[in-house]
Amino acid sequence: MVPLTSTDETTVELRRALGDLARLARDGVPGCAGASVSLLHEGTPTTLAATQDRIRELDGAQYARGSGPCVTAMRDQRPVTVDDYGADARWPEVADEALEAGIRSSLSLPLVLGRRSIGGLNLYGAAPTTFGASSLEAARTFVRQAVLMLGYLQQLHSERARRQREQEVAAILQRSLLPTLPQIEGVSCAARYLVSTDRAQVGGDWYDVFALPDGGVGIAVGDVMGHDITAAAAMGQLRSVLRSYAYEGSRPALVLDRLDRLVQGFDMAEVATAIYGRLLRGPETGMFIFANAGHLPPLVRHPDGSVHRLDRGSSPLIGALAPGVTHRAEAAEVLPPGSLLLLYTDGLVETRDHDVDRGIDRVCVTLGGLDPDAGPEQVCDAVVAEMVEPEHDDDVALLAVKTDQRSRS
Repeated sequence: MVPLTSTDETTVELRRALGDLARLARDGVPGCAGASVSLLHEGTPTTLAATQDRIRELDGAQYARGSGPCVTAMRDQRPVTVDDYGADARWPEVADEALEAGIRSSLSLPLVLGRRSIGGLNLYGAAPTTFGASSLEAARTFVRQAVLMLGYLQQLHSERARRQREQEVAAILQRSLLPTLPQIEGVSCAARYLVSTDRAQVGGDWYDVFALPDGGVGIAVGDVMGHDITAAAAMGQLRSVLRSYAYEGSRPALVLDRLDRLVQGFDMAEVATAIYGRLLRGPETGMFIFANAGHLPPLVRHPDGSVHRLDRGSSPLIGALAPGVTHRAEAAEVLPPGSLLLLYTDGLVETRDHDVDRGIDRVCVTLGGLDPDAGPEQVCDAVVAEMVEPEHDDDVALLAVKTDQRSRS
């Protein structure tokens, strides 16, 4: 059954629903002055809902002893009636406590799912012999409602637990496909990958940072359309192919052109977005030369705290380059020492509540408000805290790369 001690969403719903049921039974069963609903968890009964504290205490005393009408009803799977606690000799200790609490009679019915007792509905009367045939018939109606509700909530709990397990596995698999960020002289970097809480599937978001043979640094981020294992596999392929082309020393635009032809020629993916750039570090300043295939613009934060979008160098998505078009656009940005590049996927800036441009503006404000000495790890933490809600319906990839305050000579 649903764990009774947890505070997850299903358990909260369970307690609320059983509380409503206990009140309805109290008001709907003739002769009933108080009602409770108990559930069995690993063989031990616990009262989850009661209309009065005295009812809860009377249940609890029976469960502590392991005997009483409530216990007997659940154990034997049959209704148990006490016409008058003042005259019933079956459970003398229970009778004493019931009389002290102002209870003279009771009717306990088991909750049975399949062939298994899962709990009980307990009804208490303030006068002797209050529960007759009509009371039993009405009580059985509430028992059926309780069993149906508990079966539904158990199914819901199992489904939520399954989705959580799948989401955890998806997150592990997704991260296994992403690179370990390297240690590169002259730059520092950090990344975040957050799996959507709306589904338990791997996605196509990715990022990469790697040293190039000529001393430059390759920086990439992308998003393969889709949220399934096919998108994740395509993501892994594209990242590997892009690395291979970049390692040859090709210009960013050429790398994306070749990637596009490969995607279209081998049906590796339907469409994808990507940015690839080369970070070149000089004695005084650096330069970021990049091409953008349908992706969101990178952001750059200069040492003076100013932040702006790199909207240049844009071209069609990977997989959407028109026949006969052989060259993509390319752009360059001068980066003084201490500049920071931020690349990201749309899950960071686009939600049901606001569009992409508004989201990008919020990220720019967040970057501009950080301490100039904030490193990539601090930047990622601050941006995620500002932009990503606990429940987010898309994957988020985020990459921050910062040049040293003093460029190498």
